[in-house]
This record gives sequence, structure tokens and C-alpha cells, in this order.
Amino acid sequence: MMTSTMIALLANSTASGLQPLPSRPDVNWIGVSSPSPEVVWISGSKATIARSIDSGKTWSYSQPSNTALEFRDIEALDTQHAFALSIGKNGNSRIYYTNNGGSSWQLRYRAGGEQFLNCFAVAPKTNEAWGYGDSIDGQWDLLRATDGRNWLSSSNAIDSPPQSAEGGLAASGGCVRYTEGAWAMGTANASTARLLVKRSFGIRFKAIDTPIAAGPSAGIASVWPFSHEHVVMVGGDLNHPERRPRIVEYKDDNFTALAEPPLEGALYSLTITDQQQLIVTNPSGAALLPSISASEWLTLSEANIWNASCNADECYFVGKDGFTARLAL
Repeated sequence: MMTSTMIALLANSTASGLQPLPSRPDVNWIGVSSPSPEVVWISGSKATIARSIDSGKTWSYSQPSNTALEFRDIEALDTQHAFALSIGKNGNSRIYYTNNGGSSWQLRYRAGGEQFLNCFAVAPKTNEAWGYGDSIDGQWDLLRATDGRNWLSSSNAIDSPPQSAEGGLAASGGCVRYTEGAWAMGTANASTARLLVKRSFGIRFKAIDTPIAAGPSAGIASVWPFSHEHVVMVGGDLNHPERRPRIVEYKDDNFTALAEPPLEGALYSLTITDQQQLIVTNPSGAALLPSISASEWLTLSEANIWNASCNADECYFVGKDGFTARLAL
């Protein structure tokens, strides 16, 4: 249990706020992935991706496409290997891959027509990957790749049909995640926000109704599975910031609303550190909860922050107008 003394010590350690990092101010950074200490990849507008191998002190920039794509999700495996997802209809939802640190990129998947991919995740040891898109004509739009190479439709991989207009929130690339041998996805834009979960060896996702605020432009934005029976999720309503709950724990078939963070509006991203601290971000800033059971959040920043990613030693934050920052754990 987190004592008042421990909370005070943690507050002192973050009192100086986030450490700003240099990066291009003309790019809105949205995706971030830090697979190991000193290595961080970020992605965003203007089809731009950046990689740092010195904890964000310097960056190398690349563009997988000449089209002005917006890369909202990046999944880095290590220093050299990473996948990146751009969003949009009419062929703008694409998945690229690099095996040389971003020196060149290979197009692995290009969606067609009305397809709009929100997010994806990759299991680091096997390169199994799942992508989640808005439903089309009453059918789920899911993609699966067994090795990160060949992406195939898996529209029957969920145990129930989609609700009307059920899709996702592409706010941070966090609506699909793989951790601890479990896959989780979060849905949005329908009458009920649903959690989709399965074990790594499972065949189909189980769809579970959640109490997260739901409706048009509302639902689950980011998930974090500890197992297929234990998931924390965040989200909310982009049009009605007062709606609650925005952060919920699902465990053993029960839902518990967690302490509400001091940020206005729907929550965009959720990151859980190795120390079991919760970090959430949105355009109102970033905040940290010392543990799931804690009741007092610590405000880390009031900048326009869309996403965060942590390794064992530090967390990286990205946002609008070139915002990049680092927090030592």
C-alpha cells in the first residue's frame, strides 16, 4: 500500500516536471514507443518518424511516404526494428516496417476504400500483430499478422457482431495492446464501450460491456492488460468532457472505477510502469497515480500531451507542436 510518506517522496521526485527534449516543432507528435533505455521512437504528422538512441538528446528523422500521412501509432521492437501505422480513409491507413533504424521503410499493409485503422500492437517475441479498425457494413475490421509480414482480415475473430457504428479512438494508438501473454482492445463510437480480450493462444476475442462513457466520439481510447481477466482502460467523451467514468479496472468479471485524474476531458493514453505507476495523458496534460489503489494523482504537466511510453528507467511524452519530454523513474 502506498503511504503518505511514499507519495510525498514521489511528488518531490517529479516536482520539477517533465524534462523538455529537442525535436521538430512543426510536427504534431502522437505515437511513441520506447523498447529499452536510451531508445525511443516517435511518430506524427507530415509523414514524419523520429528515432533517438541517446534518450532523446538527438534525433534522426525519416518519412516512409511522400504522402502527407499522419502516423498515430508506432511499435518499436528495438533500435533497428519498428512498425508504424498511419490513419485515414481512401488508402491512407497503412502499416510500414523498418529493419534498419528508419533508413528505409517497407509498406506491409494498405487499407482500401472506407477502411480506417485506429491502432495496432505487436507481440515482441513472435511479431504476431493485431490491428483494429472501424466496423464496416456490420462487420468487424480486424487485421492479424502471424509474423508481422502478411496482414490478413480477421473479421470473425470476435465472439459477437459489432454494434451500430462501433469503431475506435485513434487518439494515441493505445486501443490495442499486448502484454503478459494477453491481447486487449477497446471500442468506441457505439452505445456501449466494449473491451475485447483474449489469451495469446486463444482463437477469438471475448467482447465485454464496460461502464466507460460511450456514444459518438466516446469510448475507450487506451487499454493495458495484465492478463485476459485483468485490464485497466481509459477514455471518455471527446464532446462532453464532464462525463464519467474515464478510468476503470476490469478484474475477475468486475469493474471498478479508479480515482479520476486532474485532467479535463477524455483521456487519450494510459501507460503502466514497471513500478506499477499509472500515467495518463490528454490535451490538458499528464498525470501520475502511484498505484492502482491510490487515490491522489500527481500532475506532471499541463502541456498538450497525446501519448507516453515507458521503459524500465524513464518515460517519454509527446504532443502537439513538437512537444517531447522525458521523466526519469
